[in-house]
Amino acid sequence: MNILTVGGFDPTGGAGIVADVKTIKKLQNNPLSIITSIIPQNNNKVFLKKDLSKEEIKAQFDAIFEDFDVNWVKTGVLTTDSIDILLKFKKKYGFNIICDPVLKSTTDFEFSDDFLNKKYFEFFKECFLITPNLKEFEIIEKMFETSKSNLNDINVLVTGKTDVLKINNKNIEITGKYVEKEVHGTGCTYSSAITCFLSNGMTVKDSIVSAKEFVLGSVIYAEKTKFGYNSNPTCINKESVEKNLAYAFNLIKNMDISLAYPNFIISESILLPETYFNIATVKNNGDINFGISNTNSDLLLKLKEFNPKIRSCISLKSDEFIKSKLENSELSIYSMKLLNDPISSLKEVPLQNNFGTVFYETYPDILYFEEKKPILIILGDNSLEIVKKLEKIEKLIKNR
Repeated sequence: MNILTVGGFDPTGGAGIVADVKTIKKLQNNPLSIITSIIPQNNNKVFLKKDLSKEEIKAQFDAIFEDFDVNWVKTGVLTTDSIDILLKFKKKYGFNIICDPVLKSTTDFEFSDDFLNKKYFEFFKECFLITPNLKEFEIIEKMFETSKSNLNDINVLVTGKTDVLKINNKNIEITGKYVEKEVHGTGCTYSSAITCFLSNGMTVKDSIVSAKEFVLGSVIYAEKTKFGYNSNPTCINKESVEKNLAYAFNLIKNMDISLAYPNFIISESILLPETYFNIATVKNNGDINFGISNTNSDLLLKLKEFNPKIRSCISLKSDEFIKSKLENSELSIYSMKLLNDPISSLKEVPLQNNFGTVFYETYPDILYFEEKKPILIILGDNSLEIVKKLEKIEKLIKNR
């Protein structure tokens, strides 16, 4: 499906056209893009906004609509010229518009003025859905109050920790899992994801719910910059978990390894797992199942409290020789004791005082439990990362 995004160019790729394109591609659609403005910015500030001319914007529209069928358009930063052109092309081609009204940046840069706001007012009436944040919605409300127009005639999603969908004279609250983290570009990623799900035939509400889950992954795996985080479009669901585990299992079975043979168990969870049913496990026979209670599941449920990136692990046998090799390698290792508790009840075990600090921004490659029969647990963002770390460990110990 072709999805057209119209908006500003952010050279960092955290927001704007680049973030839209990454999202659309990640959700397996074909991204088409039109730039309205050049906006040098980062997580610290917006440097300037240079609008393209009407001729330059229209040439982009002409190039796309001459060669592609477009039914869904997502907009970000707009100009008066780009709104005029959009409305003319909508009248001719009849596409649906999802508008993310970028009126003001989080660093307080003004993207709109009174004249452009009046243009937006007319534009909103032609949109299938608009997705302002709470501050933007307050500005939009005043627009409609001033003109004595009915805002209820427009589908609005007010975004925040809890989203409110205003549709058919109803207010529908949409909640989801949440991570307290300021990430540049989540609004762009969110509205682009909603557009993709709508293009696949989902209802408005289901599209928002699916997009909200998609954004959660993008926040958890946001890319660290000097001043903050950039949105990193990331799609994680049960299907992707099962696919990763199947691939990881086949890689391990074809490896010449000693640690994980013959009874290895590797697990991977969805985002922020709440129960065993959010975690899948593949055993040495290749069967993949959600909802199994084991060491891996207990550990993933515990560690998500400290670092939600940790979604996969494998438990292996170990000894002092292996530990010494690991301590002198590029892999990071964190040793701990279970204080006479069986490892099967790991989720109930109090962890060392510095545990949260160690796991907050990054996390160790390996946990080493100093029991009578030492246990080595490899940690990773996903099960394919576990395989890569397992390969490194095998190379370290092959000449024992």
